[in-house]
Amino acid sequence: MFSYTMEPLYFQSEQEIIAADFYRPKLLKTPAVIVMAHGLAAERSFGLAVFAKRFAQAGYAVVVFDYRNFGGSTGKPRGLVSIRQQLQDWENVLLQLQKRRDINTRKVVLWGTSLSGGHVLSLAPQYKYVQAVITQVPYIDGQESLKIYPKKYLTRLSSIVAKDFMSKQLGLEPHTIAVIAESGIRCFASADSYSGFLSIVPQHVERIEEIPARIMFSLSRYRPILTVRKITVPVFLLGVTQDQIVPIEITRLCVTNLAPFVQYHEFPVGHFDVYHGQWFEKNISMQIDFLHQHIGVES
Repeated sequence: MFSYTMEPLYFQSEQEIIAADFYRPKLLKTPAVIVMAHGLAAERSFGLAVFAKRFAQAGYAVVVFDYRNFGGSTGKPRGLVSIRQQLQDWENVLLQLQKRRDINTRKVVLWGTSLSGGHVLSLAPQYKYVQAVITQVPYIDGQESLKIYPKKYLTRLSSIVAKDFMSKQLGLEPHTIAVIAESGIRCFASADSYSGFLSIVPQHVERIEEIPARIMFSLSRYRPILTVRKITVPVFLLGVTQDQIVPIEITRLCVTNLAPFVQYHEFPVGHFDVYHGQWFEKNISMQIDFLHQHIGVES
């Protein structure tokens, strides 16, 4: 087990500054690097540090960053989730990491969860230095996820989304919806999402801000599953059978499309359970074993 340092990093992404934490194992000259970001409307402080620490102790450098409009990064309106901008943030962070001399820039691992789990599958084929992908409960097909969104809210939700697009065109304040709530229109509308999302939010965060509603349209059209056949590096993929955000059937289809490059695991739990307790321990142990198998630690 390696001791490690942790320091802040900052990256330029278009006109914004991306805030990140850099974990680096001591005594290793140029460790491989894992690049991580969170899912929908989540910040790097929402349960990612424990993953990063365990990876650093196992001998891997880690960069965990916040998307623009979230956490320590700049950008307005706050809380705006833009798939296009998030992919740009990934690309800019990866590009600037290639200039560093204290990591192995030819051994980069992309790590994602939920929405970012879809991002890393979309990005992996684009960069020769990406040597592996880890994705847990990935958001891989918006059309399939839309089918399990409560139908009783869809008409009202569509109206709010349309108003938000109009506000964007007119330069007005956005029309927003809740990320989570116990009932009513919200991004995460499954029965377990309210307690599940809150379970990864640190105590110092007093409330989860509402976010511009336009993301719900973009999510319905986002389909990383259509491009996964282009991936030719090892992929660790974790699915959960009780997922009420990403249907397990579409996850299994994604695994079929990734063959023979995928190492697939499936837990009998819900979308947010992989961050906690025995399921976290099993999850992180398998991810580290995957890294040792396909990346390795060089002294």
